Amino acid sequence: MANTVDTGLLPRTYFKAPRVPFDFRALGLGMLGYLVYWGGSLLLDEIFGKVSIVGSFLKVVTSIFQGIPFIDRVVTVFTDGVFTFGQLGNVNLADYSFWHQLVGGVWIFLVWSFFGQAIHRITSLRIARDEGLSFREAFVFAAKNWMTVILAPIVIALTIAFFYGCNALAGLVISIPFVGQILGLILVPLALISSLLILLIALGGVFGLPLIGAAAAWERNGTLDAISRAFSYIFARPLQFFWNYFLIFLFVGVILLVGSWFVFVLTKSVDAGVLSDRLSILIDAPERTNSNEDYTDLDPALQTEIGNLETDTGYKAGRNAPHVQPFAKDLEAVSVGGLTHGLNAITFWVVLNLIWLGIFGYAIYWFLGATTSVYADLRADVDGTEDDEIYLEEEEEDFDALAEAATEAERATAPPTAETDKPTADAGAPAAETDKPTAETDKPTAETDKPTAETSEPAAEAPQPDGSEPAGSEAPEQASDEGEKPATD
Repeated sequence: MANTVDTGLLPRTYFKAPRVPFDFRALGLGMLGYLVYWGGSLLLDEIFGKVSIVGSFLKVVTSIFQGIPFIDRVVTVFTDGVFTFGQLGNVNLADYSFWHQLVGGVWIFLVWSFFGQAIHRITSLRIARDEGLSFREAFVFAAKNWMTVILAPIVIALTIAFFYGCNALAGLVISIPFVGQILGLILVPLALISSLLILLIALGGVFGLPLIGAAAAWERNGTLDAISRAFSYIFARPLQFFWNYFLIFLFVGVILLVGSWFVFVLTKSVDAGVLSDRLSILIDAPERTNSNEDYTDLDPALQTEIGNLETDTGYKAGRNAPHVQPFAKDLEAVSVGGLTHGLNAITFWVVLNLIWLGIFGYAIYWFLGATTSVYADLRADVDGTEDDEIYLEEEEEDFDALAEAATEAERATAPPTAETDKPTADAGAPAAETDKPTAETDKPTAETDKPTAETSEPAAEAPQPDGSEPAGSEAPEQASDEGEKPATD
């Protein structure tokens, strides 16, 4: 019998690896974002006088994954290597208050929500339309969408606080004698539901935060829509979600591993030809053990110098790959070169930091780009939305222009209404009034003729100088009588 299973109903992308199209601008944004993040983190450490303010927050975050096989180690290595500059192990949470952790978390989120939004947008356009985006356009889009991403954790936190407050209120009510026992029959089950909602929202917020940024880059429909999409995809396809992020962290670990080996090969090969022990301890210092001949053969002053450098930089001396942290990477070690090798120490400081800037920038770019790809795959699997469906600003502008043109056409073709005719009649009223002065202008013309006739009449009636009546005042009657008399005679 033939197999009649409809494979189209099965998830299509469980084993579909994230695809990250390469883009130099996205890589440049990753490096620039890391440079801003690095500088701000060092400034915060100086202001508060702590080892790592951002490390105190990330220490709390990584503790969430403790006990999860493989994930625990991968997340810790990734976080420590990229975001805390190898200082995560030196962070003691007892030395940090809640406000230190909050400041560190806010700084991390502000920087990467902005630069992450620009990288998400570039990657999404590459996936959807194979189009690039300039730095200016990426920054403009990130600035417009920045608040959407920033509000996401605030909305999630307020929602959790609301349900937590409901549970606290339920506890307050059931503590009322007698009445509380009766109300507890209703409130305790409600508190159970509320607690479940708190757990689900918290899980969705922690694991879905990267997807929220990707959703804002693909859709740009606001904070609530981005949160709902991220939560929907995570809970609808949890296996697919965790499988994809397993691959993402795995490949990011490969990137960091290759970068470490690259630095190891550079420092090892150069140190092989270095004759000065003072320069050698900056580039490739031996491990501080009495069983290590490379260390015991050094001058005691240089042995002491290695100990001081470990204290000042936080790095551990050693030549075992891939965990290589040359002292020359830290600015504190440049002065050890002295006048003889000071310029070489500065050169290595610049080169090593540029290498790690590129490695970390690429790791962050790939992580954010892969998150964008995972969002597109989940959207296609859950909603059936194709990859080429993406928000475009020019389409919104065209739509607004078409809507405006349609409105104008509707106004032009709409039948006149009473209110529309009224202004028209009013508009015609001045024309009638304009004609009125024309008629009045003609009227004085007729009146002008009348005074002309009257002007000759007063001329005939003009009084005589001696005060007698005018001679021609009754001329018509006299003429008439005289005319009749001869006829009679």
